[in-house]
Amino acid sequence: MMVSLFVRLLKSSFLKYGIVGIFGLVVDMGIFYLLHEVLGVNYIVSNIISSSLAVIHNFLMNSFFTFKVKDKFLRRFVSFYLIALVGMALSSGFLVVMIDGLKMDSMLAKMVSVLVVAVIQYFLNKRLTFGKKRISIKL
Repeated sequence: MMVSLFVRLLKSSFLKYGIVGIFGLVVDMGIFYLLHEVLGVNYIVSNIISSSLAVIHNFLMNSFFTFKVKDKFLRRFVSFYLIALVGMALSSGFLVVMIDGLKMDSMLAKMVSVLVVAVIQYFLNKRLTFGKKRISIKL
């Protein structure tokens, strides 16, 4: 019983998405830290760059590992990136509120914003980018 539950959990797209997300988080946080904390780049600019690179990583991993969908690659990437742009806007807004408004540490604020946005993006990507009913983007 416990083994079959564990096997089902390992096969679930949400768990796989989460594993990919952890690696994407390392990419995102690492680049954000390097740009903002080490090089002194503005946190919004750092967020956009680090998020964009993490999005590319996550799209590739989710295409081949999580959802195992390889058709309409460019169309799916555009859909994934458009959803990511919404996520970047949300996370940038969260960063402004948390860093400038609440005076939170920038790395903590980045972590909180990434976690909130990741959940939203999972459901949008599962349905729109990798689901059977996809948004129609002519490319």
